[in-house]
Amino acid sequence: MRGNRNSIGKRLVEKYAWFVSHRAPVIMAIFLVFTLFMGYQASMMKTVGTSQRDWLPSDVEVVKTYDLITDQFTGSFSSATIVVQVAPRYANSCEIRDVRDPEALRYVGTLAERAKLVYGVVSATSAAGVIKEANGGHIPGSLRGVKSLLANNELVRRRLSQYISDDNTMSVVRLKLQEDMDPARVVEGLEEVIKGDKPPGLDVALTGDPVTSVTTQELAHETMGKTSFVSFALIILILIIIFVSIKYGLIPLLTIVFGLIWAYGTFVLAGFKVTPQTSGVMSMIMGIGIDFGIQVTKRFRYELRTQGKEEAMAYTLKNVLYPMTITTIAAAVGFLALRLGKLPVMKDMGTMMAVGVAWCMVAALTVVPAVLVVLERRK
Repeated sequence: MRGNRNSIGKRLVEKYAWFVSHRAPVIMAIFLVFTLFMGYQASMMKTVGTSQRDWLPSDVEVVKTYDLITDQFTGSFSSATIVVQVAPRYANSCEIRDVRDPEALRYVGTLAERAKLVYGVVSATSAAGVIKEANGGHIPGSLRGVKSLLANNELVRRRLSQYISDDNTMSVVRLKLQEDMDPARVVEGLEEVIKGDKPPGLDVALTGDPVTSVTTQELAHETMGKTSFVSFALIILILIIIFVSIKYGLIPLLTIVFGLIWAYGTFVLAGFKVTPQTSGVMSMIMGIGIDFGIQVTKRFRYELRTQGKEEAMAYTLKNVLYPMTITTIAAAVGFLALRLGKLPVMKDMGTMMAVGVAWCMVAALTVVPAVLVVLERRK
Protein backbone atom coordinates (compact mmCIF):
# COMPACT_ATOMS: atom_id res chain seq x y z
CA MET A 1 0.00 0.00 0.00
CA ARG A 2 2.79 2.40 0.92
CA GLY A 3 4.61 1.56 -2.31
CA ASN A 4 1.48 2.35 -4.32
CA ARG A 5 1.08 5.72 -2.61
CA ASN A 6 4.74 6.54 -3.28
CA SER A 7 4.33 5.50 -6.89
CA ILE A 8 1.23 7.67 -7.33
CA GLY A 9 2.97 10.64 -5.71
CA LYS A 10 6.01 10.16 -7.93
CA ARG A 11 3.89 10.06 -11.07
CA LEU A 12 2.05 13.22 -10.06
CA VAL A 13 5.35 15.03 -9.50
CA GLU A 14 6.64 13.83 -12.86
CA LYS A 15 3.49 14.97 -14.66
CA TYR A 16 3.65 18.36 -12.98
CA ALA A 17 7.34 18.76 -13.83
CA TRP A 18 6.69 17.81 -17.46
CA PHE A 19 3.74 20.22 -17.75
CA VAL A 20 5.66 23.21 -16.32
CA SER A 21 8.76 22.56 -18.39
CA HIS A 22 6.92 21.97 -21.69
CA ARG A 23 4.09 24.49 -21.24
CA ALA A 24 6.06 27.42 -19.86
CA PRO A 25 4.18 30.12 -21.86
CA VAL A 26 0.86 28.80 -20.55
CA ILE A 27 2.14 28.89 -16.97
CA MET A 28 3.38 32.46 -17.46
CA ALA A 29 0.05 33.61 -18.92
CA ILE A 30 -1.98 32.03 -16.10
CA PHE A 31 0.10 33.52 -13.33
CA LEU A 32 0.34 36.89 -15.04
CA VAL A 33 -3.45 37.22 -14.90
CA PHE A 34 -3.45 35.98 -11.30
CA THR A 35 -0.71 38.47 -10.40
CA LEU A 36 -2.63 41.39 -11.89
CA PHE A 37 -5.63 40.50 -9.72
CA MET A 38 -3.58 40.02 -6.55
CA GLY A 39 -1.53 43.12 -7.32
CA TYR A 40 -4.69 45.20 -7.43
CA GLN A 41 -5.67 43.80 -4.03
CA ALA A 42 -2.17 44.42 -2.63
CA SER A 43 -2.30 48.05 -3.77
CA MET A 44 -5.12 48.65 -1.29
CA MET A 45 -3.01 47.56 1.67
CA LYS A 46 -2.42 50.41 4.12
CA THR A 47 -0.33 50.71 7.24
CA VAL A 48 -2.52 51.40 10.28
CA GLY A 49 -1.61 52.50 13.77
CA THR A 50 -2.19 50.49 16.91
CA SER A 51 -2.91 51.34 20.51
CA GLN A 52 -1.84 49.56 23.67
CA ARG A 53 -5.28 47.96 23.74
CA ASP A 54 -4.61 46.32 20.36
CA TRP A 55 -1.74 44.38 21.90
CA LEU A 56 -4.12 42.51 24.22
CA PRO A 57 -6.59 39.75 23.31
CA SER A 58 -10.24 40.78 23.34
CA ASP A 59 -11.21 38.20 25.98
CA VAL A 60 -8.89 39.62 28.65
CA GLU A 61 -10.81 41.11 31.58
CA VAL A 62 -9.09 44.49 31.38
CA VAL A 63 -10.12 44.88 27.72
CA LYS A 64 -13.71 43.89 28.47
CA THR A 65 -13.84 46.49 31.23
CA TYR A 66 -12.25 49.04 28.93
CA ASP A 67 -14.88 48.42 26.23
CA LEU A 68 -17.70 48.60 28.76
CA ILE A 69 -16.60 51.94 30.16
CA THR A 70 -15.84 53.35 26.72
CA ASP A 71 -19.39 52.60 25.62
CA GLN A 72 -20.74 54.53 28.60
CA PHE A 73 -18.25 57.42 28.66
CA THR A 74 -17.42 58.33 25.09
CA GLY A 75 -14.14 60.15 24.59
CA SER A 76 -12.80 59.55 28.09
CA PHE A 77 -9.91 57.35 27.11
CA SER A 78 -8.27 59.08 24.18
CA SER A 79 -6.61 62.45 24.42
CA ALA A 80 -4.49 64.99 22.62
CA THR A 81 -2.69 68.11 23.76
CA ILE A 82 -1.87 71.42 22.12
CA VAL A 83 1.34 72.72 23.65
CA VAL A 84 2.06 76.47 23.70
CA GLN A 85 5.58 77.29 24.80
CA VAL A 86 7.47 80.53 25.38
CA ALA A 87 10.31 80.87 22.86
CA PRO A 88 11.51 84.51 22.65
CA ARG A 89 14.04 85.12 19.91
CA TYR A 90 15.34 88.55 20.83
CA ALA A 91 16.48 90.02 24.13
CA ASN A 92 14.76 93.15 25.41
CA SER A 93 11.91 92.69 22.93
CA CYS A 94 8.16 92.78 23.50
CA GLU A 95 7.83 89.06 22.95
CA ILE A 96 5.83 87.05 25.47
CA ARG A 97 7.93 85.49 28.22
CA ASP A 98 5.19 84.33 30.61
CA VAL A 99 2.23 82.21 29.45
CA ARG A 100 0.06 83.96 32.07
CA ASP A 101 0.29 87.07 29.92
CA PRO A 102 -3.26 88.07 28.84
CA GLU A 103 -2.30 87.88 25.18
CA ALA A 104 -1.04 84.30 25.64
CA LEU A 105 -4.16 83.37 27.61
CA ARG A 106 -6.44 84.75 24.93
CA TYR A 107 -4.46 82.79 22.34
CA VAL A 108 -4.80 79.43 24.15
CA GLY A 109 -8.48 80.20 24.70
CA THR A 110 -8.89 80.71 20.96
CA LEU A 111 -7.08 77.45 20.27
CA ALA A 112 -9.43 75.63 22.65
CA GLU A 113 -12.53 77.07 20.99
CA ARG A 114 -11.29 76.24 17.50
CA ALA A 115 -10.27 72.74 18.57
CA LYS A 116 -13.84 72.02 19.71
CA LEU A 117 -14.94 72.31 16.09
CA VAL A 118 -12.59 69.54 14.94
CA TYR A 119 -14.10 66.15 14.13
CA GLY A 120 -13.64 63.73 17.01
CA VAL A 121 -12.96 66.33 19.71
CA VAL A 122 -15.37 65.97 22.63
CA SER A 123 -14.06 68.80 24.82
CA ALA A 124 -11.18 71.26 25.05
CA THR A 125 -10.02 72.97 28.24
CA SER A 126 -7.25 75.47 28.89
CA ALA A 127 -5.84 77.97 31.38
CA ALA A 128 -7.96 80.66 29.75
CA GLY A 129 -11.12 78.87 30.85
CA VAL A 130 -9.90 78.67 34.46
CA ILE A 131 -9.04 82.38 34.55
CA LYS A 132 -12.39 83.37 33.03
CA GLU A 133 -14.32 81.30 35.55
CA ALA A 134 -12.49 83.00 38.41
CA ASN A 135 -12.84 86.50 36.96
CA GLY A 136 -16.45 86.75 35.87
CA GLY A 137 -15.90 85.49 32.34
CA HIS A 138 -13.07 87.90 31.50
CA ILE A 139 -9.28 87.73 31.29
CA PRO A 140 -7.53 90.56 33.19
CA GLY A 141 -6.03 93.25 30.99
CA SER A 142 -2.45 92.87 32.25
CA LEU A 143 -0.05 90.27 33.59
CA ARG A 144 -0.08 92.07 36.92
CA GLY A 145 -3.85 91.66 37.08
CA VAL A 146 -3.55 87.91 36.41
CA LYS A 147 -0.90 87.54 39.11
CA SER A 148 -3.08 89.47 41.56
CA LEU A 149 -6.03 87.20 40.83
CA LEU A 150 -3.93 84.11 41.46
CA ALA A 151 -2.34 85.49 44.61
CA ASN A 152 -5.74 85.75 46.30
CA ASN A 153 -7.18 82.39 45.23
CA GLU A 154 -5.45 79.14 46.16
CA LEU A 155 -8.08 76.99 44.37
CA VAL A 156 -7.52 78.79 41.09
CA ARG A 157 -3.76 78.34 41.40
CA ARG A 158 -4.20 74.60 41.88
CA ARG A 159 -6.51 74.29 38.90
CA LEU A 160 -4.19 76.39 36.78
CA SER A 161 -1.27 74.06 37.57
CA GLN A 162 -2.98 71.48 35.35
CA TYR A 163 -2.47 73.75 32.35
CA ILE A 164 0.61 75.89 33.11
CA SER A 165 4.10 74.65 34.00
CA ASP A 166 5.80 75.63 37.27
CA ASP A 167 8.15 78.07 35.51
CA ASN A 168 5.27 79.66 33.55
CA THR A 169 6.91 78.96 30.19
CA MET A 170 4.47 76.34 28.91
CA SER A 171 0.71 76.14 28.65
CA VAL A 172 -1.41 73.27 27.32
CA VAL A 173 -4.85 72.86 25.84
CA ARG A 174 -6.22 69.48 26.91
CA LEU A 175 -8.46 67.69 24.41
CA LYS A 176 -10.73 64.70 25.00
CA LEU A 177 -11.42 62.63 21.90
CA GLN A 178 -13.87 60.00 20.77
CA GLU A 179 -12.41 56.53 21.08
CA ASP A 180 -13.45 55.48 17.56
CA MET A 181 -12.19 58.63 15.86
CA ASP A 182 -9.99 58.58 12.75
CA PRO A 183 -6.52 59.65 14.00
CA ALA A 184 -5.43 61.02 10.63
CA ARG A 185 -8.55 63.16 10.30
CA VAL A 186 -8.22 64.49 13.86
CA VAL A 187 -4.55 65.37 13.40
CA GLU A 188 -5.30 67.09 10.10
CA GLY A 189 -7.96 69.19 11.80
CA LEU A 190 -5.76 70.10 14.75
CA GLU A 191 -2.91 71.08 12.46
CA GLU A 192 -5.25 73.53 10.80
CA VAL A 193 -6.14 74.89 14.25
CA ILE A 194 -2.52 75.71 15.15
CA LYS A 195 -1.62 77.11 11.73
CA GLY A 196 -3.09 80.53 12.44
CA ASP A 197 -1.13 83.59 13.51
CA LYS A 198 0.24 83.43 17.03
CA PRO A 199 1.56 86.11 19.39
CA PRO A 200 5.29 86.89 19.10
CA GLY A 201 7.52 84.75 21.29
CA LEU A 202 5.30 81.66 21.32
CA ASP A 203 5.69 78.27 19.70
CA VAL A 204 2.86 75.77 19.35
CA ALA A 205 2.92 71.99 18.77
CA LEU A 206 0.72 68.88 18.99
CA THR A 207 1.08 65.67 20.95
CA GLY A 208 -1.16 62.89 22.25
CA ASP A 209 -2.68 59.59 21.15
CA PRO A 210 -3.75 60.42 17.56
CA VAL A 211 -0.54 62.34 16.84
CA THR A 212 1.54 59.41 18.08
CA SER A 213 -0.55 56.98 16.03
CA VAL A 214 -0.21 58.96 12.80
CA THR A 215 3.51 59.52 13.33
CA THR A 216 4.04 55.82 14.03
CA GLN A 217 2.19 54.90 10.82
CA GLU A 218 4.32 57.29 8.79
CA LEU A 219 7.56 56.00 10.31
CA ALA A 220 6.48 52.39 9.85
CA HIS A 221 5.63 53.02 6.19
CA GLU A 222 8.96 54.76 5.66
CA THR A 223 10.86 52.04 7.49
CA MET A 224 9.11 49.27 5.56
CA GLY A 225 9.95 50.94 2.26
CA LYS A 226 13.56 51.60 3.23
CA THR A 227 14.28 48.14 4.64
CA SER A 228 12.59 46.43 1.70
CA PHE A 229 14.60 48.47 -0.79
CA VAL A 230 17.89 47.78 0.98
CA SER A 231 17.07 44.08 1.34
CA PHE A 232 16.13 43.81 -2.32
CA ALA A 233 19.26 45.64 -3.47
CA LEU A 234 21.57 43.48 -1.34
CA ILE A 235 19.87 40.29 -2.52
CA ILE A 236 20.38 41.35 -6.16
CA LEU A 237 24.06 42.04 -5.52
CA ILE A 238 24.60 38.73 -3.75
CA LEU A 239 22.82 36.73 -6.46
CA ILE A 240 24.78 38.32 -9.28
CA ILE A 241 28.00 37.53 -7.42
CA ILE A 242 26.92 33.92 -6.75
CA PHE A 243 25.78 33.14 -10.28
CA VAL A 244 28.33 35.38 -12.04
CA SER A 245 25.47 36.29 -14.38
CA ILE A 246 23.01 39.14 -14.52
CA LYS A 247 20.28 36.94 -16.04
CA TYR A 248 20.60 34.12 -13.54
CA GLY A 249 21.09 36.64 -10.76
CA LEU A 250 17.81 38.42 -11.50
CA ILE A 251 15.48 35.53 -12.32
CA PRO A 252 15.46 34.12 -8.74
CA LEU A 253 14.17 37.51 -7.60
CA LEU A 254 10.86 36.66 -9.26
CA THR A 255 10.32 34.31 -6.32
CA ILE A 256 10.03 37.14 -3.83
CA VAL A 257 8.51 39.67 -6.25
CA PHE A 258 5.57 37.46 -7.16
CA GLY A 259 5.47 35.84 -3.73
CA LEU A 260 5.11 39.19 -1.98
CA ILE A 261 2.47 40.45 -4.40
CA TRP A 262 0.40 37.31 -3.91
CA ALA A 263 0.95 37.35 -0.16
CA TYR A 264 -0.12 40.97 0.30
CA GLY A 265 -3.10 40.44 -1.96
CA THR A 266 -4.07 37.52 0.27
CA PHE A 267 -3.64 39.70 3.37
CA VAL A 268 -6.08 42.26 1.97
CA LEU A 269 -8.62 39.62 0.97
CA ALA A 270 -8.34 38.01 4.42
CA GLY A 271 -8.73 41.34 6.22
CA PHE A 272 -5.19 41.59 7.61
CA LYS A 273 -3.68 45.03 8.14
CA VAL A 274 -0.04 46.01 8.26
CA THR A 275 0.80 47.67 11.57
CA PRO A 276 4.04 49.23 12.79
CA GLN A 277 4.70 45.97 14.64
CA THR A 278 4.24 43.79 11.54
CA SER A 279 5.82 46.15 9.00
CA GLY A 280 9.04 44.12 9.03
CA VAL A 281 7.28 41.01 7.72
CA MET A 282 8.12 41.93 4.11
CA SER A 283 11.87 41.87 4.68
CA MET A 284 11.66 38.58 6.58
CA ILE A 285 9.63 36.94 3.80
CA MET A 286 12.18 38.16 1.27
CA GLY A 287 15.06 36.73 3.27
CA ILE A 288 13.47 33.28 3.51
CA GLY A 289 11.70 33.12 0.15
CA ILE A 290 14.69 33.93 -2.03
CA ASP A 291 16.23 30.58 -1.10
CA PHE A 292 13.57 28.77 -3.15
CA GLY A 293 14.44 30.70 -6.29
CA ILE A 294 18.15 30.03 -5.78
CA GLN A 295 17.56 26.28 -5.43
CA VAL A 296 15.58 26.06 -8.67
CA THR A 297 18.03 28.19 -10.65
CA LYS A 298 21.17 26.38 -9.47
CA ARG A 299 19.68 22.95 -10.09
CA PHE A 300 18.48 23.99 -13.56
CA ARG A 301 21.96 25.19 -14.54
CA TYR A 302 23.40 21.92 -13.29
CA GLU A 303 20.97 19.83 -15.36
CA LEU A 304 21.59 21.97 -18.45
CA ARG A 305 25.08 20.53 -18.73
CA THR A 306 23.73 17.20 -19.98
CA GLN A 307 20.18 17.85 -21.21
CA GLY A 308 17.98 20.19 -23.23
CA LYS A 309 16.20 22.98 -21.42
CA GLU A 310 12.78 21.28 -21.15
CA GLU A 311 14.23 18.02 -19.87
CA ALA A 312 16.60 19.91 -17.58
CA MET A 313 13.71 21.79 -15.98
CA ALA A 314 11.66 18.60 -15.64
CA TYR A 315 14.52 16.93 -13.75
CA THR A 316 15.02 20.10 -11.72
CA LEU A 317 11.44 20.22 -10.50
CA LYS A 318 11.37 16.50 -9.73
CA ASN A 319 14.43 16.93 -7.53
CA VAL A 320 13.58 20.17 -5.72
CA LEU A 321 9.80 19.94 -5.28
CA TYR A 322 9.87 17.47 -2.39
CA PRO A 323 12.59 19.14 -0.26
CA MET A 324 11.15 22.61 -0.90
CA THR A 325 7.68 21.43 0.15
CA ILE A 326 9.05 19.92 3.36
CA THR A 327 10.99 23.12 4.08
CA THR A 328 7.89 25.26 3.53
CA ILE A 329 5.72 23.06 5.73
CA ALA A 330 8.30 23.15 8.51
CA ALA A 331 8.64 26.95 8.27
CA ALA A 332 4.87 27.46 8.15
CA VAL A 333 4.32 25.24 11.19
CA GLY A 334 6.95 27.19 13.09
CA PHE A 335 5.41 30.54 12.23
CA LEU A 336 1.84 29.39 12.84
CA ALA A 337 2.92 28.24 16.30
CA LEU A 338 2.85 31.93 17.21
CA ARG A 339 -0.94 31.66 17.08
CA LEU A 340 -0.82 29.50 20.18
CA GLY A 341 -0.04 32.63 22.19
CA LYS A 342 -2.59 35.25 23.17
CA LEU A 343 -1.06 38.41 21.72
CA PRO A 344 -2.99 39.42 18.55
CA VAL A 345 0.03 41.12 16.98
CA MET A 346 2.17 37.99 17.27
CA LYS A 347 -0.67 35.85 15.87
CA ASP A 348 -0.98 38.09 12.83
CA MET A 349 2.76 38.16 12.29
CA GLY A 350 2.99 34.36 12.40
CA THR A 351 0.15 33.94 9.91
CA MET A 352 1.55 36.57 7.55
CA MET A 353 4.99 34.95 7.60
CA ALA A 354 3.55 31.48 6.91
CA VAL A 355 1.42 32.76 4.01
CA GLY A 356 4.31 34.75 2.55
CA VAL A 357 6.76 31.82 2.61
CA ALA A 358 4.15 29.49 1.09
CA TRP A 359 3.49 31.89 -1.80
CA CYS A 360 7.24 32.26 -2.41
CA MET A 361 7.49 28.49 -2.77
CA VAL A 362 4.60 28.50 -5.27
CA ALA A 363 6.33 31.25 -7.26
CA ALA A 364 9.59 29.29 -7.24
CA LEU A 365 7.85 26.19 -8.60
CA THR A 366 5.80 27.95 -11.27
CA VAL A 367 6.91 31.38 -12.47
CA VAL A 368 10.66 30.94 -12.02
CA PRO A 369 10.81 27.61 -13.97
CA ALA A 370 8.63 29.02 -16.74
CA VAL A 371 10.80 32.12 -17.12
CA LEU A 372 14.01 30.08 -17.04
CA VAL A 373 12.76 27.80 -19.83
CA VAL A 374 11.50 30.68 -21.99
CA LEU A 375 14.66 32.76 -21.65
CA GLU A 376 17.14 29.90 -21.98
CA ARG A 377 18.48 29.48 -25.49
CA ARG A 378 18.16 26.03 -27.02
CA LYS A 379 21.50 24.25 -27.35
